[in-house]
Amino acid sequence: MTTTERPAFDLEVTDNQGIKVFHLKGRLMDQQQADRLMSALDKEVDAGHTGVVLDMGELQYMNSTGLNILINVLTRTRNAGGDSLIARVSSSVRQLFLVTKLDSVFILTDSVEDAVAKLKG
Repeated sequence: MTTTERPAFDLEVTDNQGIKVFHLKGRLMDQQQADRLMSALDKEVDAGHTGVVLDMGELQYMNSTGLNILINVLTRTRNAGGDSLIARVSSSVRQLFLVTKLDSVFILTDSVEDAVAKLKG
């Protein structure tokens, strides 16, 4: 596989005080990436982890498909009795939340620790 064929999106899931943190890296913009994220989310929610943090500190770009993915994550966790918080949003991605008014739907925090504390509190 060449560099240009490699997905520009990466995902890592870690645990912070019992809260699952999804570290999103690169560019979130297509259905293949959505499927990967939703599959990882379904695994955690099915295991009883309904509060999740989406760490976007290393997410460089997101388009409308990426926003739709985030709405699906929020819906899935809330339907399971939990919530999804977003941490460390870059200024360019934050602008997308402001323009679409999704900053009033999602809770945006400055750090993963702040998001974990809100979910635990």
